[in-house]
Amino acid sequence: MQVEMSGITVRFGALTAVDQVSLRFAPGQIHAVVGENGAGKSTVMNVLFGMITPETGNIRIDGAEKRWRNPQDAIAARLGMVHQHFMLQDAMSVLENVVLCAEPTRIFGFVDFPAARRRLEEIARLYGIGVAVDRKVADLSVSERQIVEILKVLYRDAEMLILDEPTAVLTPQETENLFKILRNFRESGKSIALITHKLDEVVAIADWVSVMRGGKLVRSCAMADTSKDEIARGIIGGDLPSPLTRGGQAFGATVLKVENLSARRKGRTAGPVSFAVKRGEVVGIAGISGNGQSQIIEALVGLRRPLAGRITLLDRDVTEADVAGHRDAGLSYIPADRQTVGLALDARVYENAVIGREGTPAFSRGPLLNRPAMAGFARQLIERFTIKVAGPTARCSSMSGGNKQKLVVGRELARETPLIIAENPTWGVDIGAIDFIHRELIRMRDQGHAILLVSTELDEVLALSDRILVLYEGRIAGEFAAAEADRLAIGALMTSERAA
Repeated sequence: MQVEMSGITVRFGALTAVDQVSLRFAPGQIHAVVGENGAGKSTVMNVLFGMITPETGNIRIDGAEKRWRNPQDAIAARLGMVHQHFMLQDAMSVLENVVLCAEPTRIFGFVDFPAARRRLEEIARLYGIGVAVDRKVADLSVSERQIVEILKVLYRDAEMLILDEPTAVLTPQETENLFKILRNFRESGKSIALITHKLDEVVAIADWVSVMRGGKLVRSCAMADTSKDEIARGIIGGDLPSPLTRGGQAFGATVLKVENLSARRKGRTAGPVSFAVKRGEVVGIAGISGNGQSQIIEALVGLRRPLAGRITLLDRDVTEADVAGHRDAGLSYIPADRQTVGLALDARVYENAVIGREGTPAFSRGPLLNRPAMAGFARQLIERFTIKVAGPTARCSSMSGGNKQKLVVGRELARETPLIIAENPTWGVDIGAIDFIHRELIRMRDQGHAILLVSTELDEVLALSDRILVLYEGRIAGEFAAAEADRLAIGALMTSERAA
């Protein structure tokens, strides 16, 4: 199926999000669309999928012009989209999620689940996808949930797949499994549009690449005719950042002490784990998604009550404290889930910028909020972290995923607390923003802040950490000093109980 977009323009008020962009997606081709946060990548793909109506431009499929009233029209035309934030029902099984709103029916309108099961299992076999159709989605890992989203698209006979940041929180092993599936799709003649920030992956899998900057298409060519550095320069619009350097230094007193901490995770237990983080130290936790990192971090920040153990922050026992108690004790937290934990999407940018601090003298006048001060602080974050948004009064729901992440990171780092817990801090942000966030974390480490970094990006853990803990099945399987860190050894421990 040949898909063409011509002269697409999208405006949100005074902001031109997409400016006269034309793209072509060929059958049997993986086409990567790359660009910085707010470049218009997701917006133009949302136009293709019928989620946004463009001001100008048209869409053609096999030469015939199409106009979408909604995504259902795009689905009927055999397009499918896997969004960056999954749209699954946790309480339902894999099979129920896949057939939702596309259920085969029997006489009297009953759902023909046996027929749906046979069709789903046939699709899974055809593309080499392992799936347990009766498992509850709530029990699945991030990578397994993504496979379910892809199966939903395939079940609806999609000939073109649009994937928005599909590897944002996947491990290298999970990413390679996804790429194996995408290559199978390509061999079967499907068109694949891949929105991503990860240039190594673009080089590894894409046949064609289109670079967007500031809402415009700046380059579109075969991968064979370009290079990773050329793509990066096109995204940034200039020279590449200099390599990140992290000098050695003496660590100070212990800021966070964790003793035999355990937390419940889906009928099992994460932990017990014991470790400490000192002033001026970055401790990284590496592990495949679903190995208990989230539950341990939730216990550390007050979102989950521990089953056992002790948490001490600056000599203060915060084991039983709530989120406010942990923050008052000196903690800032960059959560993995910016959508539901990091931000109030319906609130304005300036309201989100001061969450947890709105009652302080800096942002209040007695019982009243000092909204000009809040807006002024938000403007500082917007400028410092180059957040692309209409302004402090814009709703957070209007922002791209990467710019939402930059707002959360900026807000938490600006608190200048003794301890920073950063969970996948560069999820979904562009190469320039990744470099900036990494440098900010190292700057704070050099100023004496203690940082606990949890990331499914092994390269990120290796680049930033002074000490690395490897988590497997909820327990610490090994520990490495930065000078001794070996990628292969860490990778082996991430998938094995073998002790370091």
